[in-house]
Parts: sequence; structure tokens; C-alpha cells
Amino acid sequence: MTLINLMQAYEIDKLSKLQLADEEILQVLRAGDVSAWQQQVPNYEFQETMTLYQEGEQKFLSALHGHYQIKYVTLPGIQRLLQLRFQLEAGKDYELTETGIQHLTCDRETIDKLQQMLSSNWSLQKQADGTYAIFVK
Repeated sequence: MTLINLMQAYEIDKLSKLQLADEEILQVLRAGDVSAWQQQVPNYEFQETMTLYQEGEQKFLSALHGHYQIKYVTLPGIQRLLQLRFQLEAGKDYELTETGIQHLTCDRETIDKLQQMLSSNWSLQKQADGTYAIFVK
């Protein structure tokens, strides 16, 4: 399990949607020129991706393949991850409260991925009605 920051999670999600092979991604990172990615994904610099890569190729590849936990994530960060990574939206797939998320409806695979990636200050629990809730511990 790789521990990453929230911006690295955002960038990795955007990078994974470019549908590039691992070797293509590694070649770009080895060369240190992410300008082609910046053109394909405006508003992302991919500097956090480069920083993660510089910590080690295996650590980077592990994160790229979804085997990561975010060091610290806020409620707005969770909302953004739900939208970016899982295409889940407030008001449609879950209810947003001041302190968390409730009535989250999604499949078990998504729940497993969420449980893995949430920072340790968050709790994900199944509710009596079969939906899930995410709240600060």
C-alpha cells in the first residue's frame, strides 16, 4: 500500500484516464517532460505525479494501479474523489451533510476501493438501509 497526498490522487486519476500503458507513462516520467499530459488534461501540472515517481518506480506503479491510501483528506476532497474516480455525485448517489456523507449507494468494489484509500481519520460504515456513510472518526 502506497501512502500519497490528495493532489497525487487527483493527478493519478486523471493520468489513468489517458489510457496509456505503464511503460509509456514511465518513459515520460524518466524523461521528466510531462508537457504532453498537461496539454491533454488542462489545469493539471502533474508535478505531484513526478514527485511520487521520484520516490520510486514501484511505489509509483502501486499507486497508479489503485493501491494507495491518502495521507489526509477533507470532506471536499472526498467529494472530488467520488466524482473523479467513481463518477458519483452529491444529490444523486449520496447525501452531503456538514460533517460527512450519508446514503451513499454504489457497488461493493467501489466501497472496497474507498475503504482502502480514505485517510485514517475517516470511517466508512454500512447503514441499516444498505447504503453507506462516511464520517470523521
